[in-house]
Amino acid sequence: MNGKLNISKWVFLALALVTVAIAVMFYLVVGTIKPEFDLGNPTPRADLFLNWGYILIILGIVIALISVFFTAAVKGVNGKTLLIAVIAFAIIAVVAYLMSSGSFAKPYPAGDIVYSGKTHGWVELGLNFFYITLGVALLSILFSVIYKALKK
Repeated sequence: MNGKLNISKWVFLALALVTVAIAVMFYLVVGTIKPEFDLGNPTPRADLFLNWGYILIILGIVIALISVFFTAAVKGVNGKTLLIAVIAFAIIAVVAYLMSSGSFAKPYPAGDIVYSGKTHGWVELGLNFFYITLGVALLSILFSVIYKALKK
């Protein structure tokens, strides 16, 4: 695009192709494997997709962090703006953690197994972080629309 190498487009294309290949394996090859309910492994297909999902999440986080620093290095982002963004991220993370801190202590049963509250707490923290970020984004959009309407 305009003579620039768009790395994110090629990374996305590669990940999409791998996902399609795994989906084909899911339905054609691995689907023929018999479930082993006695060993606690009801569907190896689910393991395949879950593991690929974990890999995609980790890659997404790594690529997002690398792209922020790469963009900052290439375009020369103002240090003050970057500091404000990092502080806002930290504040949202702390608020989300405080909202979900009680969830880390609650054990919960799942059939015969009783899990610690750690997994539940991390899920609660992620959901709270998402909800707070969504609320801030919606308020920012609303403020921007109202500000532009009053400015005219």
